[in-house]
Amino acid sequence: MSEVTLFACCLCRFSPEEKSRDDLSGGEHLLARVQAELKARNLQERIAVRPLRCMAACSRGCNVTLAAPGKLTFVLSGLSPTESAVALSEFCEQYVATPEGKVPYRERSAIVREATALILPPLPYSPPQQ
Repeated sequence: MSEVTLFACCLCRFSPEEKSRDDLSGGEHLLARVQAELKARNLQERIAVRPLRCMAACSRGCNVTLAAPGKLTFVLSGLSPTESAVALSEFCEQYVATPEGKVPYRERSAIVREATALILPPLPYSPPQQ
């Protein structure tokens, strides 16, 4: 069982004007493409993909969160449902390979750098030693 989880909002739209295509929301479309990319990279066993009903960032969809115990948590917003799957899957692969989730900024794709809304400390939180 995987400790790394990619949460994806399934209510995100393709755009403010376009809610769905072929009966899929933008978030569902992105999720399906990312799952296919993760499978192609043999990561489907290492990363659990979990759809969420809403991440409350509707004005900046598509939204995902990448998290694991003891690792940084990344919240990404503004991902294109049609253009982001490869970059997001690559980032997932980089994240899995790091012990603390610290993927160096310059090693992240431009898509991921631009979409990074928040980086949260690992849980459980331990304050820095003084």
